[in-house]
Parts: sequence; C-alpha cells; structure tokens
Amino acid sequence: MQSGSCVNVPSKEEEAAYRIGKLAYGALLEEVYTLPKPGLVDPYSNGAHTDMNVVSFERSAKALKPYFVTMALEGERLWEAPPVLFETIRRIGILAERAMYQATGGVNTHKGLVFHLGILCGAAGACHRTFGKVTLKQLIEMEQAMVRDVLVKEVQSMDHFVSKGEKNLQKYGLTGARGEAISGYSSVFHISLPVMTMGLYKGQEWNSIKLETLFHLMSKVDDSNILSRHNPVVLKQVKDIAARFIEDGGAYRKESLSLLKEMDQWFVKKNISAGGSADLLAVTIFLTQITGEWGGAYGIHETGRETFPGERAGTVEGISYLKSIGLR
Repeated sequence: MQSGSCVNVPSKEEEAAYRIGKLAYGALLEEVYTLPKPGLVDPYSNGAHTDMNVVSFERSAKALKPYFVTMALEGERLWEAPPVLFETIRRIGILAERAMYQATGGVNTHKGLVFHLGILCGAAGACHRTFGKVTLKQLIEMEQAMVRDVLVKEVQSMDHFVSKGEKNLQKYGLTGARGEAISGYSSVFHISLPVMTMGLYKGQEWNSIKLETLFHLMSKVDDSNILSRHNPVVLKQVKDIAARFIEDGGAYRKESLSLLKEMDQWFVKKNISAGGSADLLAVTIFLTQITGEWGGAYGIHETGRETFPGERAGTVEGISYLKSIGLR
C-alpha cells in the first residue's frame, strides 16, 4: 500500500449488517422461485395476479436489499434501546416501500415483508452486536423487546386500522402482520420452521421442502390476503385443500408437481392468492438461513450466494431448471 493512501475498510458491524441484509434479499428470491405455488407468483405462473410477475419480484427484492442492510446496521447501533430501534426500522421501512413501488411501477410486491424482515433484520443486527451470534431464542427475545408493547397498543386501538386489508382483518377479529409479530412469529415457530428443519435433516430436495412448508402454513394460517380478496368461507376451503394435499403425501410425492399445476389453474380461476402464507415462507427461509450462518443447525446455501436455481425463468439456466423438475 502506498504511503498516504486511504482505504475504507468495513467495520465488523457493517460486514454483519451486509450479510444480514443479503440473507433477507435472498429469502425474497427463494420465496418467489419456489414453484409451482398455486395462485402465487413464481417462474411458472403469475398466479392470481395480473399486475406482477417474477421479474417484478426480482426488481423489488433488488430495490429493498440496501434498506434491509441499513435496518440491520441500525440494530447494531441501537442494540441497547429496542423500542427506539423499532421506531427507526419503521421510518426506514417507509423509504423502503417507496423504493419498492418505484421499482415495480406502483405494484405492492413485498410490503408485508418490508414489515416482517425489517423487524427481523434489525433484531438480528442487535443480537449480533450483543452476543456476537444470532440464535432463534435471542432473535425472538430481541424482536419482542422491540415491538410487543407498541403493536399491542396499536391493535387495541381500532382507529389505527386504515387500509382495506386491515379493515377486513378487524371485521373478522384478526390482527394480521402485527399479530404475527406480537406473537413472536408463533406460526413460523410452531408450523413452518419444524417442517423446513425436518426436510433439511432428511435431505429432501430444496424446492420440495419450500412447497411442503408453504402448504403447512396454508393449511393452518388465517391468511390475510385471502380474507382481503374473499371471506372466511374461502379461507376455510383453502385450508382444507392444503391439508388434503399434505395428507396425500404433500410435496414429496412424485405426482405433486402435476397436482400443483392443476391446483394453480383452479386458484387462478377463483382469484385466490395465499400471499400471507407466502410472506411467512420467506420469513421461515430467512430464519433458517441466518441461524445456519450464526449458530443454527442447518444452512441452506453457501454463504453469499447471489443466484438461485429458479432464477429468470426465461433464461437458459431457468428453462433448464424448469425442465429438470417437469415444468417445461
């Protein structure tokens, strides 16, 4: 190095924040590249959506990545003041949503995940700063310290619900994304994480693990997106369909892909999209990845991977992948 030269070397906090934000970005891609997901966007189908596709999700994820890094860095900085950290995460989240809308031409691709992964990125940064690692127990304890008191007060104040989706949830006595955060992501811990962990332990194929995890969520979660488009009757119907799919062998049976393609046609016809469950799948992937890097039992991909098997369905790599699992 020449005398007088100046090189900006990232601090360990900055390096950790980048890794955390990168994992959140990867979780967004891993969710959309899971296929075929009935009624949901993936490289095989746009599902029950006419205003978005896999490219929209890729653009959105790319736009959100630096904000997730920033949220994690704020966690490193505000680790001693969890409620203040949550306020800061929310302010960054507003900017992140604007970037998402700009990247997608005004389409809401990831608003729910800006909320969920924003909180968890901040909590992960705070855990790394506090403990030098990120375990599930530490992460959720930090998340609860950040959000619980604030969100409980918001849920108790019905006047706070202003969007169409929130009004529908209020109508049916549900609390949506806020309720999931208040509960410490109980749906993830009791439903989806055990399924994903077992699939990894048994060495199942990764796309099938994600599908199996999604259907367990669909069979049990009161999906806010289904309720906002329909009603509890349709929600019950979707839960029953998902439960039957699991009972008949789920995503690990040989016939699953053809069954899911047929199911996708029905979901599209009925305009059903289990977007809430898809968001929780992304949260599950993120938690599995981050604890795999920092103290957990299972990692998913090598650290720092930027591309994914289903990426860009129209490319040679993407078409080859679709053919390999019988979708082209």
